[in-house]
Amino acid sequence: MIDKLIRDTANLLVYGGVFIGLCAACITALTFEMAGRALENLSYCILIGTATAALYSVHRVISLTKTAHSNIPQRFLIIRKYLFHIRVYAVLWMLISAWLFMTMFTISFFLWLLPGGIIAFTYVVPFLSGGRRIRDLGWGKILMIGWSWAWLTAFIPLYFFGKASFQAAIMHGLERMLFIILLTIPFEIRDLHLDRSAGLLTIPEKLGVKKTKKIALVLCFFIALLGFILSFHYFNPSYGIAVTITSLLLIPLIKYSYSTDDDFYFAGLIDGMMIVMLWLYMGSSLIV
Repeated sequence: MIDKLIRDTANLLVYGGVFIGLCAACITALTFEMAGRALENLSYCILIGTATAALYSVHRVISLTKTAHSNIPQRFLIIRKYLFHIRVYAVLWMLISAWLFMTMFTISFFLWLLPGGIIAFTYVVPFLSGGRRIRDLGWGKILMIGWSWAWLTAFIPLYFFGKASFQAAIMHGLERMLFIILLTIPFEIRDLHLDRSAGLLTIPEKLGVKKTKKIALVLCFFIALLGFILSFHYFNPSYGIAVTITSLLLIPLIKYSYSTDDDFYFAGLIDGMMIVMLWLYMGSSLIV
């Protein structure tokens, strides 16, 4: 009975969009925290969280129609089981996001959101010929989703709201983009067989195991480098420490991605590194 309750709660958090929304809100709050503007921009953090929850809920529903060519992974069986609930959650998240957006609406704010929002929307919703999404375009998808997350969770908070210099915002946006790409690699490993059956060319499919691990190490190095440059020139050393530790933790997690297909490992532990980074920053700020 208790095991079933725990499993159902975990399913609600992961497949109902709650957890990924929390991750998005936390990593956005991290940028605001570095700029000293977290509390006054809490509404934007929640907006990014609820909008992300809505998009990922819609993504899971649409993805069911994309798996007819292959054996359905376990996570899709769970999505099918809770399909009605996920649709309800998606509508709920969209309504909350719309309300938050209207309370913050200005023409300037809308125009700044538009580039990242369009990419995020078209990553999930079919708009290309043959009912394809950006998600269905192969290895380029990882760059697009990384850019979208960087724009919405790093560049806008630091430049538009935080009034930081353009140079600092660009560097921070690049570091966030590389971090999101690093986070996305395990998901491409998880979906390797599914993407292969659909004819999608992804980084793990193109480069293989060894080169994919090398790419992850290179990304880790550049993320840490950018993090420390930002720390000492614009923020404080705590940020460089948090970014470096989180990136290093992802290396063994990426390696283990070849040995498991448990969606809680990916949608829980891997995505949860965004929350871990915020914790590490807050914790190290008390010491450094």
